[in-house]
Amino acid sequence: MSNIQYTVRNVPADVDNMLHLRAKKKKQSFNATVVQALRQATSPNTKQSASDLDWFYGSGGLGKAELDAFAEQRVVDKKAWNL
Repeated sequence: MSNIQYTVRNVPADVDNMLHLRAKKKKQSFNATVVQALRQATSPNTKQSASDLDWFYGSGGLGKAELDAFAEQRVVDKKAWNL
């Protein structure tokens, strides 16, 4: 099989960051990481399970809006619970 080369433009910064972090985590080249991501995304035999959080690992975590939303959900309505 011949080696096909791609030039990809307009990659969002968050995708670029995630790929670089994944490459660093796996101690492999950036190119190998991108090829692996393409293979996983296009393979009919691989499905991402709900418990697979690899997509989130290294993403920089949650932003302020997400953290604020979680904090809001943790507030107990004492009247509703008769507390």
